[in-house]
Amino acid sequence: MPNINTASEKILHTIKRYYSKGVRRVTKRRGFGVHSPFVFNFIIRVIEEKAQYYSYSAIEAQYFKVKKALTSKSPIKLHPLKFSKLIFRVANRLKPTTVLECGTAYGVSTIALSLSKNNIQLTTIEPNAEIARWVDGAIVKDYTMALKQYYSSNSVPDLIYIRIQEKSSDYKAIYGAITPYIKENSAIIVAGIRTTKENYSLFKEFSANPIIKVTIDLYDTAILVASPKLNKQQFKVSF
Repeated sequence: MPNINTASEKILHTIKRYYSKGVRRVTKRRGFGVHSPFVFNFIIRVIEEKAQYYSYSAIEAQYFKVKKALTSKSPIKLHPLKFSKLIFRVANRLKPTTVLECGTAYGVSTIALSLSKNNIQLTTIEPNAEIARWVDGAIVKDYTMALKQYYSSNSVPDLIYIRIQEKSSDYKAIYGAITPYIKENSAIIVAGIRTTKENYSLFKEFSANPIIKVTIDLYDTAILVASPKLNKQQFKVSF
């Protein structure tokens, strides 16, 4: 017999999710109510950008290749194609020289990040060997060990992407490892912030870091920006 409490919690979570996202679609679009010029422009020119970029064809090709290969037993679900394109647009806007990928979305996110700039220095850490096989040169180690080694021998990255993690402990390990090294004018994309209450709690604690000035909450994902020129603010945006 199924756990009634667990089933009820899942139903309530689904209802709340669709209600919250529905409200955002009505009230949090096109930068309405946003008084920060940086965030307003970021919403209009990155998050809600409708132009067709040259890189989309490569991203789409990898996405459909992976989608065809995945099964119901695959470690994590493949996130929507529109999110992979958003990753590209964020990186394309910020033009990072060094990028750290904490977990890959079966190589789709890796391609999206790599196409944002020529000669980009991209490092992918993926503890799950089944997922890591989609990326040539991925570091297949647990986050604690891999990130410690990464920061001991590499420059601090301009952009960090954190895919949906399989365990809350993975988010905790990543946040703990990268927090001391967040620098001014760097950015972080975090996927899966509301997959569980614990994951959201860990995210809120992480984003409260004083060096992180702007948090753009897209509900499932968040974009964090560290800049001495910005005030500490959080924005909820429909995506």
